[in-house]
Amino acid sequence: MIRRSALAVLVLGLTHACDAETEHAPEAHHVHREIAGGDMTGLSLYQLEGDWVAAGAESAPLASLRGSPVLLLLFYGTCDYACPLLVHDLQRVDGLLSATAREQVRFALVSFDPEHDTPERLAAYAREQGLAPPRWRLLHGSPEQVRELAATVGVRYRPTGTGQFSHTMRIVLLDRDGVPVQHWDGLERPLEPIAAAVTAVAETR
Repeated sequence: MIRRSALAVLVLGLTHACDAETEHAPEAHHVHREIAGGDMTGLSLYQLEGDWVAAGAESAPLASLRGSPVLLLLFYGTCDYACPLLVHDLQRVDGLLSATAREQVRFALVSFDPEHDTPERLAAYAREQGLAPPRWRLLHGSPEQVRELAATVGVRYRPTGTGQFSHTMRIVLLDRDGVPVQHWDGLERPLEPIAAAVTAVAETR
């Protein structure tokens, strides 16, 4: 297993507060990079320790996603700006996939506000947003687990003191073994490249 002390914290962060005051911040522009370098290379998220719970209180270890390409998003349910847009982007990407790719791809949304985003609240959020299991999985973990996962994929977040969070807006593509292979930062990006990258992973065995 990978211990927290051995994790390399990837600081590629691009932060954005989910409130009206930062709606037009320059961080919202599209940024695209490959995840590579250091201890991140070849790291499977499925090696991270911890017990995760899916919306509805079902046990859902990260490794249960193994075998499928996964689009991963760290978010929080009470966000009133960026997170709903990012979730909508994922839904639009899903609509761009071929029927064959869609059968394989999964979506994992991990809350970095576990105090408020309980499994029950995540289940309600999934219903409200039309995120139907098993293809869409909303996950709750302990604060320590979430911080470890976030550091591994280069996502930073912090409470603003107003009930909102300032956070990296990042969609991460995992291969079938849970290794991050590509990511996209910000809002207002073209979605076709994401769909193409997901399709390429789906077509790779």
